[in-house]
Amino acid sequence: KDKNFQLSAFDLLASNFKKKKLFLDALKIYKLKLKQKKDYLIFYNIGCLFRELGRTYKAIYYFKKSKNYKSNYVPNLWNLSLCQLRIGKIKQGFILYEYRWLKKENPSIKKFTEIKNPSILDELKNKTVLISDEQGLGDAIQFSRFVVELLKYTKKIIFAINPKLLNLLSNIHEEINVVNYENVKLDRIDYHIPLCSLPKILELEKTDEIKYYKLEIGNKSKVKLEKKNKLHIGVSWSGNPNYAYDEYRSIPFKKFKNILKFKDINFYKLSQNTKSNEHAEYNSYPNLIDFSYKSIYELSQIMSEFDLVISSDTSIIHLAGILDVKSILLLNYNSDWRWFNDTKSTIWYPSVEIIKQKKFDSWDSVFQELERKLNILAY
Repeated sequence: KDKNFQLSAFDLLASNFKKKKLFLDALKIYKLKLKQKKDYLIFYNIGCLFRELGRTYKAIYYFKKSKNYKSNYVPNLWNLSLCQLRIGKIKQGFILYEYRWLKKENPSIKKFTEIKNPSILDELKNKTVLISDEQGLGDAIQFSRFVVELLKYTKKIIFAINPKLLNLLSNIHEEINVVNYENVKLDRIDYHIPLCSLPKILELEKTDEIKYYKLEIGNKSKVKLEKKNKLHIGVSWSGNPNYAYDEYRSIPFKKFKNILKFKDINFYKLSQNTKSNEHAEYNSYPNLIDFSYKSIYELSQIMSEFDLVISSDTSIIHLAGILDVKSILLLNYNSDWRWFNDTKSTIWYPSVEIIKQKKFDSWDSVFQELERKLNILAY
């Protein structure tokens, strides 16, 4: 009843309703607060609620309302960028995407800050340009195509990447020098561009301007999978638990139980970040073989042996996609912007088919469709 504490109490109550996934209750509180006061933070919170639900256009409406009341609120601009990108407005989205460096919660870490960034493409002509990867392994794989695109403007490109990806991406293009961070000689660099800033620098405006480049792996795996009336399918169901929306994109292992009953299929566990309480469950399936200990380069070598890769939104689907391996992406309803609003296929990878949730946080229809497809493939 104390008015001095009412707003704070309302915020805490709405926040806890969201954590319990009681979104309508949280929305009622925000709407009640709006009647009392039109405030940028309330509009922002409603926008975040709708974004979490996958209601992108609703989220954009409230993020723009928030922007009208406070134009420089970084979390709002960052979330607005993700929504703009998701609906395919990539020019506006990538301009706002630069706010990833300024957000307080899980900010992106900028490397090589001592080297200047170009403002326009014309500055790069005949200059030596350093591209540094950022964020997760999947991002580096997915955005590597834009490094190749940059060859249209300069032939002097150094691509500094996570050591885990060094062997994998060393063949991205013969004119691109792929190195470990530690081997970059800064005195020879004219400009630096963070990897995820390339679409902005390249001035992309439409999703159909995104080009696909297949990655060729030089050395094939020495491991040969015995076919003998068996299909071989790689499976990945969990991603990075530190990602904000991982609870939606990762899939509980129990959802795969019916799939693993296919006796004529050998499945290969590719997930590394699995929950400890699931270990006993997946170890009980003799046709689920653990390949999660293999490096991403080793997996890239053996993937050509698979008949199919099935994955939630993890680096594994990006690896399969860039290698042009037949794959199925099991995608959550409130999916990451990288998949735009795609429900069947994706412009990023021609070999990837999408099965997307029809309802928020419900995998039932996804696994019904997956089981149907495996029945066709197996029999």
